[in-house]
Amino acid sequence: MPGMTALCNVLFDLDGTLVDSRQTIVVSIQHALDLMGLPAQATRVERLVGRPLYDIFRENYGLSRQHAFEAIDAYRDHYDGLNQAGTRVYDGVREGLSELQSAGFDLYVATVKPTAIADKVLRDLGLRPHFTGVAGASMGPERRDKRRIIAWALAEFGLKPGSSMMVGDRDQDVDGARRNGLVSVGVSYGFGQAEELRKAAPDHAADRFEDVVRVVMRGR
Repeated sequence: MPGMTALCNVLFDLDGTLVDSRQTIVVSIQHALDLMGLPAQATRVERLVGRPLYDIFRENYGLSRQHAFEAIDAYRDHYDGLNQAGTRVYDGVREGLSELQSAGFDLYVATVKPTAIADKVLRDLGLRPHFTGVAGASMGPERRDKRRIIAWALAEFGLKPGSSMMVGDRDQDVDGARRNGLVSVGVSYGFGQAEELRKAAPDHAADRFEDVVRVVMRGR
């Protein structure tokens, strides 16, 4: 693979890559918007899944900085109360992660969810034992975009970009990987639109999680 030494580390996005949390996230965003007095159509909200919450409430719904934080708090309270109801692990993920672990890869999560919340999701769904570390967004807006989250993961866990790979379903995953010197895998089964991924031009494409496993194995 171009630009890589032997692949050792694989970073995974969470929502839309490992788990289908669409229903849980949409309901929680709608709840927050209702509290803020804003109408929310489920189809419109669904297209925003995977973006940082702060950006959604500020840029897509025009909330002030203060009101955006209030909406985020409302979202998180509602999301936590659902306890992953409506969220499922994608087919092949459990088996694939076990296979990669057995092959000696170190696995990490890099997500726009805050670290503590992402860690809880992984534990609730029984996925946490597969991962060496979890890198998420800060609770405030300081570290919310994927580029900074990936950079933080590399520094926090002492990972070399040339021996690491990023797997995700949105253009922000591909862009974040590229800007940090990682090879990227774009998955088509998640929340990202086909045209979005095509324009992002990941190094590799995967239609199923089994395809991700094959790409990773070839990196050795």
